[in-house]
Amino acid sequence: MEAPKPTMEYRKLGKSGLEVSVVAYGDMLAQETEENQKKTNEIINKCFEVGINYFDTAEGYGDGQHETMLGKALKQSGKKREDYVVSTKIFFGADKTTPNAQGNARKHIIEGLNASLKRLQLDYVDIVFSHRHDDDVPVEEVVFAFAQLIKEGKAFYWATSEWTPEQIIEAMWVADKYGLPAPVAEQDQYNLLHRRNQEVTYGYLFDKFGYGTTIWSPVAGGLLTNKYTEDFDVKGTRHEIPLFANMFHYHEYFAPEKAKESQKKWKELLEIAKELGTDSISVLAIAWCVRNKEVSTVIAGLSKPQYVEDAAKAVEISKKFTKEIEGRINKLFPVPDGGFNWKERVINTNRRLAQY
Repeated sequence: MEAPKPTMEYRKLGKSGLEVSVVAYGDMLAQETEENQKKTNEIINKCFEVGINYFDTAEGYGDGQHETMLGKALKQSGKKREDYVVSTKIFFGADKTTPNAQGNARKHIIEGLNASLKRLQLDYVDIVFSHRHDDDVPVEEVVFAFAQLIKEGKAFYWATSEWTPEQIIEAMWVADKYGLPAPVAEQDQYNLLHRRNQEVTYGYLFDKFGYGTTIWSPVAGGLLTNKYTEDFDVKGTRHEIPLFANMFHYHEYFAPEKAKESQKKWKELLEIAKELGTDSISVLAIAWCVRNKEVSTVIAGLSKPQYVEDAAKAVEISKKFTKEIEGRINKLFPVPDGGFNWKERVINTNRRLAQY
């Protein structure tokens, strides 16, 4: 008898009415080739099969190539537009040769999304993200630009990616002042090796504003996988590249003097994974992100059909977490010290006297 298929879970994107699958499709390294297009078609069809309804991309992924492939894949699926959610991100540009082809100026936000829609073969995206904050552009200009796109029906919501809480709150203040749509979600890195923002820094946004999150890199760029339980040569992987090695904390765990100790942690993770019903650290890592209810969706790098099945399995595994399992994982990868912890704040009942 065929094993039952995993049941997908859906959550609201923050306080918005939009419902997204708790795991989403992403593939930032995709390049447009005939072979990759065929593979992408297969992956997108598999996503629909397991209940994934959210597909994320960006103008900067392969300089727009990923948007093109995703658009073709969605079109060949034959699904109705209301059956799926698409987001893209504007900032890094698909063309790096001219001064106005990147950043958060009104010109690029509007022209950038228009170009993305053409590549995606869509009339609109559900969510358009500001892929980074732009210190050289007034926040009023950014908020008004995204409001214009929403008014024109080219996006339903706008959101932020790797913005600080202060930057997000300033955008909310501007939106409230002028009666414009405020951002609804943050796309931040979150995984066992990168916990502070999601669990500490953004706590105020979650509690006060019901801000959503579409977290990325749940397996730390491939670091949270079984192969790192033993000696592994990173030559040819993204961790060989300094930018990605730093982004995903490779040297913090696998510098020569730290590798053996980290391998012990990875082996303990694998034991926990097996106890929960999987022999994959990456499935456990995705499940660990899903179990956090302040995560609206987990954008996983679904570059192979098997990864889609693994992501769906992670949804089931996430329901098996216990306090004992949480405690064991926290001993291996504790929340970093530092930062203002909104969740554990102590209310000072006499604030006026506290300053003396």
